[in-house]
Amino acid sequence: MKEETPRKRHRKVRVPSEGPRARRDFEEYSGAPFGTTWNDRTECFHAGVHGQLESGIHGKKAEGAFSIVVSGQYKDDKDEGDTILYTGSGGCKRSDGTREQTCDQTWSDTGNEALRKSSETGNPVRVIRGYELESEFAPWEGFRYDGLYVCKDAWQEKNRDGHYLICRYRMERVPGQPPLRRRSTVVGLYKPIPGFEDVQPLAPGPAPVNGRQRFRDRLKALLDNDQRTLGPCKELRR
Repeated sequence: MKEETPRKRHRKVRVPSEGPRARRDFEEYSGAPFGTTWNDRTECFHAGVHGQLESGIHGKKAEGAFSIVVSGQYKDDKDEGDTILYTGSGGCKRSDGTREQTCDQTWSDTGNEALRKSSETGNPVRVIRGYELESEFAPWEGFRYDGLYVCKDAWQEKNRDGHYLICRYRMERVPGQPPLRRRSTVVGLYKPIPGFEDVQPLAPGPAPVNGRQRFRDRLKALLDNDQRTLGPCKELRR
């Protein structure tokens, strides 16, 4: 009788719910001082400053929020620098490739409940801004740690389209921190702040417009490379 070869069992790869170094406290992180910038959310995740790869709120329902990312994912976000009107998480389908809200946000969401808890405890929350945020206070590139904020209020209201409920938070910046950088009218540069040149360095270069634009730029580079290697295609010779 032929001996059967035992089947190999494949382990399922699980995406961690929190980063291995995720800070679960309500204070500054010495490993990432004010103004520290990361290229993407993955770097921020592994640095431990924000312990979620996708969710914009990292926290515990019973303790409160440790950090939030203000990335412009929700069009109801409003950033005025020292005050942020922040939109909670949930209500969007992740599979359709869009960020349009398709249902109500609820307090049962862990992140939403954690940030609402912060409005009761008064504990500060670390704030990271992303380059896609439509705000003069957003970085031109990547994701930047912009210090501590306190959640002063939490409530629910209709989104600006009037279709679905969103969880809403008013975040106030803790006084005594270095000034926030503000985008200049020149793409890639910031407005100078006297006395804080060491904290407010110029951006290394212009920021990508969005993910779609980066894809088009990459596709164009591949096509240009093919034309140099294989010569122009028939359509281009006309």
